[in-house]
Amino acid sequence: MKRSSPLRLLVTGVNGDFGQGFVKALRLSRAPAEIHGCDASGSGVGSTFVDSFAVVPPAGAGEVYVHRLDRLCSQLGIDAVIPGSPPEIDVLCRLSSPPALPSGVPVVCLDSKYRDVYDDKLLCYRFLEGEVPLAPYADGEDEEAVRLLIERHGLPVIVKRRRGQGGLSFHVVERMDQLAPAIAATPGPVVQGFIDEEQGEYSVGLFAASGRETAIAFRRRLGRTGSSWSAETVEDAEVLRYAREIARASGLRGSANVQVRKSSKGVRLLEVNARFSSLAPVRAWAGFRDVEWSVALALGETPDLPTERYHPLRFQRFIHEMIDGGFGFSLVPEWTPGLRLPAPNEVHPEQRLL
Repeated sequence: MKRSSPLRLLVTGVNGDFGQGFVKALRLSRAPAEIHGCDASGSGVGSTFVDSFAVVPPAGAGEVYVHRLDRLCSQLGIDAVIPGSPPEIDVLCRLSSPPALPSGVPVVCLDSKYRDVYDDKLLCYRFLEGEVPLAPYADGEDEEAVRLLIERHGLPVIVKRRRGQGGLSFHVVERMDQLAPAIAATPGPVVQGFIDEEQGEYSVGLFAASGRETAIAFRRRLGRTGSSWSAETVEDAEVLRYAREIARASGLRGSANVQVRKSSKGVRLLEVNARFSSLAPVRAWAGFRDVEWSVALALGETPDLPTERYHPLRFQRFIHEMIDGGFGFSLVPEWTPGLRLPAPNEVHPEQRLL
C-alpha cells in the first residue's frame, strides 16, 4: 500500500536503549516516516534521535500517563505508538485487544493475553510442554516440585525470575545448601535444569502474520546489563526450526524474541520475550525489519515479508558519549569511527562483514 505522506510515529522511552534502538530500526524502514519521541525524563539524549521530543509522566502514573500520551498523539497527528520500555508495554498492552490508546491510535506491541503467558517463564514452559523439547523445570515456590526436579535430574539447576530479564536475579545452584538462599533472593522464582551451551547461545527474532512466519538467528554473548554485547548471524537450521515451532505453537501474531541454548542434548529454551529485542536495529540492517512490519500490522496492512535470506553480519556494542556544549547533544567526530555504514545493497559481496 503506497502512502501519499510519511507515517507519523511516536516512540516512547527514547532516553533508554530500547527506545533508541527502535528509532534506529525505523530509520531503516522502506516506507518514509516522521519519528517523534517522548520520555519521562527530559535530561537524556533521546531528543537527538527524533524529529520532535516531549516529556510525559512515567508509566507508573497509570491513567495520567495514558491520557498525556493520547493527547500528545492528537497534537502531533500520530498514526501509531511504539512503546520503548517494558513498563510502558505492560500498561499499554492492556488497554484493548489489539492494543490502542483511548482515541484509537494503535499501540505497536503484543496484546496482554499473549504477554501474560509468554513473558512468564513458568507459564511459558507449561504452555509449550509437548510442543518443543524443554529443560526440566519447576515452580520455585513449590517445595515438593523442586525436590522432585532435583531428585530426578540432579544438580546444577538455575534459579531465575518468572518475569523480567533472565539476567536479573540469576543464580546457578551447584550444591543443595545454595538452593534455599537462591530461591529466597529471587522474586517469583522458577527453577530450571542447567542447559549447557556446548554449541552456543542464540537470540532468535520471530515475526508471524497472515499464516507466514520468518526468523533470524544471532549467536550472541551477553553483557552485564543482560543485553547482547556481541553477536553474529547464523544459518542454523535446528535453532531456526525450534524457534518457528514456538511461533506456531504459541499462536504468535507480530514480533517476539526467543532466547535458546544449543546444548549437548539439543536446542533448549531459555525464555521468550514477548516484545522487540534490543537487537532490533541490527536485525533491521540485515533485512529483518520486524519493527516496521509490526507497525504495518497494527495499521491493518499486510507486512511485506522478504523471501530471500537475510544479510549476514557481525555486531558489537561499545561505550560511547555525546557532548552538550550549549547547543544540544552531539557526537564528537574524533571519537566516532565509521560514522556511516553502507547499507547491505551498497556493499560488494566480497566486502561484506563476514
